[in-house]
Amino acid sequence: MLSFTVFATILAITYGHLCLFSPPQRGTMDGIDKAGATDCLLLSGPCGGRARGSTGTKVTAGQKLRVTFQKNLDHWNHTPGDFKIKIGDESGHLQTLSTIRDHGEPSLYVYTTEVTVPTGLPAQSVLQVIYETKNSNAPAAFYQCSDLIIE
Repeated sequence: MLSFTVFATILAITYGHLCLFSPPQRGTMDGIDKAGATDCLLLSGPCGGRARGSTGTKVTAGQKLRVTFQKNLDHWNHTPGDFKIKIGDESGHLQTLSTIRDHGEPSLYVYTTEVTVPTGLPAQSVLQVIYETKNSNAPAAFYQCSDLIIE
């Protein structure tokens, strides 16, 4: 029984966690009401390996855009990490719009901030949110992207 408990604990620590609610993330949001949801476990940049969808959120340069995301599983470990909100093209040319410090808020905590859509973006852009854990016992970063159509 102890072996199972240790395994389950390790599994919970290594799976985790960032979900993007608004604008909506690529893919589904299955299980986001529980810490450690699979759809919040994207470890490779820039968009966790998820391809661009056929639709996107229409925005205009100069527009204020509300970004709402969830720390689906807390990886705070006495060293504050960061959530970075970036925008640009998917090839990695992304501009940081906002950085929010992780102060150890619990799993399932929801953050909301407002950013301004910059000018000069490609018509098909992405909004990326990264959870940089700064925790040596967790993955370095989790990724989510939302497809944007710049008008």
